[in-house]
Amino acid sequence: MNDYDEQDELGRNVTHLLKGDGRTATANIPVSLEYEDLVFLEKIGRKNGKTVAQVIRDAIAAYQVEQTATPV
Repeated sequence: MNDYDEQDELGRNVTHLLKGDGRTATANIPVSLEYEDLVFLEKIGRKNGKTVAQVIRDAIAAYQVEQTATPV
């Protein structure tokens, strides 16, 4: 067991658990998707030679760039 395995309440911010010694931290996050959304992500992945996880990470990176470029 490690620090990342501690139980927490649903909706609570737990990002502090991933901060640490400078290594890249990762987390597995279960997400419920509609069947059509999963099929869509798989098609994008096949078209680009990527896994669904890579497609999602690319989408998050693009969203972050968009958010920093859009004045609030």
